[in-house]
Amino acid sequence: MWRIGIIGDTQGRYSVDALLEFVRQRFSKVDEIWFAGDWQEERVLSGLLALERPMRTVNGNAPDDPGYPEHVQAEIEGVRIGMVHRPPPRDARWIQSLDIVIHGHTHRWRDEVVGGVRLINVSTPTAATVSGERSIGILRLSEGKADLLKIPVPHLGARADQGPDGPLPRP
Repeated sequence: MWRIGIIGDTQGRYSVDALLEFVRQRFSKVDEIWFAGDWQEERVLSGLLALERPMRTVNGNAPDDPGYPEHVQAEIEGVRIGMVHRPPPRDARWIQSLDIVIHGHTHRWRDEVVGGVRLINVSTPTAATVSGERSIGILRLSEGKADLLKIPVPHLGARADQGPDGPLPRP
């Protein structure tokens, strides 16, 4: 069995340290981490890399960093998986040969089959304004089969430089 920890859309007002500690505990037994774009704080990516797991990351729109690929693909345990930040159009060529496509952007949990491709979005662990929920996920792969575990995330507090209405004034 191969386990992929899935996270994305780490935006909004939250404690980066609290997020990383929560993820460290929940992803302690994953084989790799896939980040579906929009990390907002560079410390999030560096903190995830410190978990010493292979990590695949795609470009998002917050930030839009062309140093990361638009999409990635891999075959693991007989399952062909791709990842992109924005939900892919149904006619996107690159998804046609895949079993699963992971995406972010909408901040809403999604696990459905469309046109023969399973589309997964684990929502957001930090910015629940759109969906009202915070979550990450673990995709478990074995012998051509995949199951998805949804992990609810509690509110992770505000960053030290943020008040309830946005950034605090500098002294």
